[in-house]
Amino acid sequence: CLVAWDQVCNTTDAGGLGIRHLDTQNTCLLIKLVHRLHQDTESSWAKWVKQHTDLATMEGDITGPHWEALRDLLPLYQAITTVQLGDGAATSFWYDVWLGDDCFADRFPALLSHCTRQNQSVGTIAMQGIVSTLQPRLTPQAQTELATVQDLLSSLQLTATPDRRHSHLMDGEGKLQTSALYALLQSPPNSQTEGHQLAWKNHAPPRVKFFAWLLTRKKIQCRSNLQKRGVLDDATCEVCGNGDENANHIIFSCSFASEFWSAIGFVVPADADVSHLDKLDRPAHIPSKHFSTLLLLCCWQLWKRRNGVIFRQEEATKQETLRLAREDARLWQGRLPRKNGCVADSLGGPFNFAI
Repeated sequence: CLVAWDQVCNTTDAGGLGIRHLDTQNTCLLIKLVHRLHQDTESSWAKWVKQHTDLATMEGDITGPHWEALRDLLPLYQAITTVQLGDGAATSFWYDVWLGDDCFADRFPALLSHCTRQNQSVGTIAMQGIVSTLQPRLTPQAQTELATVQDLLSSLQLTATPDRRHSHLMDGEGKLQTSALYALLQSPPNSQTEGHQLAWKNHAPPRVKFFAWLLTRKKIQCRSNLQKRGVLDDATCEVCGNGDENANHIIFSCSFASEFWSAIGFVVPADADVSHLDKLDRPAHIPSKHFSTLLLLCCWQLWKRRNGVIFRQEEATKQETLRLAREDARLWQGRLPRKNGCVADSLGGPFNFAI
């Protein structure tokens, strides 16, 4: 196991492999059942549930582990939906978003802390008033919030129609899109990692993309990583014998790698890092379109050459490596869009020039 499983299950945009996390997937599918209860559908199951439970809290006569699992998902469902009020019977007064952009629990926390019955629906509060659900004595902050809430309730008008749920995760027919919900749950905000665009947004073969994903995370099987695990006692590079063999050394610092990049016109800074491979400056003679594909081609050749030297005792020269890179470039051209034919022909240009 090179990378933690939670990271592997992240989407590719979040730096993962996009493998489905079964717990999250199961949550999304169960949420669809909760959504069915709150929609005006012909489902016999939904009609039966509505006869035995209060949809605002999902509390009632129904018991069992399956129902408990559904009820535990109610806060998540409330967080991804807003309510267009009808009769207010299926809408939680405190925890659903039915007026404004936030639920009342977030907008009036002081008043909520004085509430003894937080499981009331909007319809119940509109009928009985909110004061009956509060403790006798309120703090000054709670008194201020109470006045605001009572002012909002004074203009509240309910109808005889059922409440309607809305969400940006619903399609035009009102069905909840589990794929969008899964992406939201599996990829927290601002979870994008540097290099994910380089690893996946290119036209390299799939195994090369996977290699690039490991490389930008510095998780390739190099001597430095093996030493950390206690497999090896020494991490010195077997190719050049100068410095520890880690991801940066294999791609940039090794003497052969430096000569390789120089031969095709790259100026690699001394502090170059594979985690920021996409920040490597593009030489003027190389087209910008599909530059990421060319970068992966170079890294792939350096990786294959390193493995050949270590495991097969090959003596691949710089000229031989450049020739193999040119041949691979010719094969990879078939993976590029036909409309980019002129760019595709130039994919092997740097290697032709170096040879």
